[in-house]
Amino acid sequence: MAELLTFEDGLMMDVEEATRLAQRFLGEEVSHEGMTFALVEGKSVRVGSNFHFDCQPVAYLRSGDIRDMSVGAGYVCVDGETGRCRMPGAVESAELDFS
Repeated sequence: MAELLTFEDGLMMDVEEATRLAQRFLGEEVSHEGMTFALVEGKSVRVGSNFHFDCQPVAYLRSGDIRDMSVGAGYVCVDGETGRCRMPGAVESAELDFS
């Protein structure tokens, strides 16, 4: 498992560690009874020291049915220095480029 490294150590965490933290955050803080969230495979971007991951309900990822999609859930942001995870607001999320 990758060690959590901070800028104080001279290095930043890698995308694998950020992915693990984002997945744990979704499972513990975002998912709830009736709606389990997961990361969208291949949809991540690093901006500065932060990692951003697209996420959707597992039901949508399995079915592809727009009725299962979560509107407004946005992204999970992992702070590359501290490992803190959060769900950014709509304005911050709209500025991300996942192309």
